[in-house]
Amino acid sequence: MGAGGSQQVHDFNPGEENGLFWTVPIPTSSVHVDVDEGTATLALGNFDIDDYGNVGNAISGGSEIGTASMSLRVTWSRPTQHFNFVNGAVPTPFRANGFKTEATMNWSAVETIQGVTHPLSGATNSAAFAMVAREKNGIFFTSGDEEDVGEGGA
Repeated sequence: MGAGGSQQVHDFNPGEENGLFWTVPIPTSSVHVDVDEGTATLALGNFDIDDYGNVGNAISGGSEIGTASMSLRVTWSRPTQHFNFVNGAVPTPFRANGFKTEATMNWSAVETIQGVTHPLSGATNSAAFAMVAREKNGIFFTSGDEEDVGEGGA
């Protein structure tokens, strides 16, 4: 934005329209996980989502300021350390087996606000700490053996 201009704030999230807080189903073909190698990818293309403008508006049940078609890609790679964690002594027992990794994310969107279309894109974000793991918790903690933790995904 040029000097003296203002920047629009965006808060893309699914709200609570489906009865779940900031949760929405995505196509299973959008997720690829290889826990044994410590890698994963989440890729969505032209995914419809609302823009609430800011977190306060979103969590207070406010109205969206616009709608967007968003594309994003998150990649977990470069496994650095294997871990196996078990805590069966807590009220909700937990087990995880996987890798500490790095992660990067790219995103773009085409948004419509009050009938005007705006192309948007974010800078590439990266994190030096991320994880790819199989996990079990709660009533699933004791089912099966440790090797089948989180069968079929992360």
